[in-house]
Amino acid sequence: MSKRLPMYRIIKNFILEQIRSGELKPDDRVPSEKELMNTFNVSRITVRRALDELAAEGYIYRLQGVGAFVHEHPVRKARTNLIGVLITPVSDYLSVGILRGMERYLDKLGFHPVVQFSTGDPEKESERIQKLRNLNVQGFIIMPHERSLQSQEMRSIMSEGIPVVFVDRAIDGLKGPSVTSDNKKGGYDLVAHLIEVHGSKRIAFVTWEGTNVSSVRDRYLGGLQAAKNLGAQMDLVMCEKEDLQRITERLSSYDSIFACTDLIAAELMVNFEVNGIKIPDEIRIVGFDDRPFSRYIDPPLTTVHQFPEEIGKKASAILMALLNGETVTEDEHLVPVELVIRSSCGCAGVAPSIKNA
Repeated sequence: MSKRLPMYRIIKNFILEQIRSGELKPDDRVPSEKELMNTFNVSRITVRRALDELAAEGYIYRLQGVGAFVHEHPVRKARTNLIGVLITPVSDYLSVGILRGMERYLDKLGFHPVVQFSTGDPEKESERIQKLRNLNVQGFIIMPHERSLQSQEMRSIMSEGIPVVFVDRAIDGLKGPSVTSDNKKGGYDLVAHLIEVHGSKRIAFVTWEGTNVSSVRDRYLGGLQAAKNLGAQMDLVMCEKEDLQRITERLSSYDSIFACTDLIAAELMVNFEVNGIKIPDEIRIVGFDDRPFSRYIDPPLTTVHQFPEEIGKKASAILMALLNGETVTEDEHLVPVELVIRSSCGCAGVAPSIKNA
């Protein structure tokens, strides 16, 4: 579980809310250090840290021996040309492409991304968002995790109305525009191919993330719709990363596997090989992402190609629109995907209308 906000931040937010609501008007005296100490049951050091930040940010001014008062016109920090980016580690090919797209778009407008990397720990995510806020970034582009909603700072920037655009996926409970691949179409095309070309009847959709993550949910729903339309069955199989080997025997009862990502597909292929199950002769496997390794594994993986640079460019364009005061819908903004046929699904030849790689 993530930790609660530090007490000095709670005190700071309490005073900010009084200022913003009009309860504290220009030149009104803010509660004294002693009053705040008693109200929040904290030390003088904690109270002073909150007041120091408010003074540094121009919300209050101090008169020695008298107290602190609300500025008539709060002095805002100078506008910067910095955009805060919170994304998975750069070794991930999707992150690299998204960052490249952002940089190329923002550079033309004189803006610069400042990047922090997140591994999904809510507490560390909060720390990294705070670092970016301390630089006075103008807005955020964030690749959220399943547990991002637990991050106090994430909730804070959402509640304060700071411009945010999410990339790669949306998370239930995090409100704002997002730019994602057309995961539903990609899922539909994969499953339709398995059924129409290879006669698949029983398909397992395997994921180690929950369906509260939009990319997972849409890939599953797209595949499920294809199965329903074409008279096949597709089951949702959720597991932890470390459980993939354990469920191999269970999965062998299906004729086809739709792995939510290429990483899952690759691990399953190794597990099936260890257990003497031949791909694609005994079970067919498809993935999603078209990671660089997918064409080199044996057999080469049928998958869906994403265009991460386009995601980065589109997210940057939407954020710029928000910063310019334009209205942007909070729906997902979709980037097209492309089916990539290789041999893990059982294909020996490729239809001319489908990409071959």
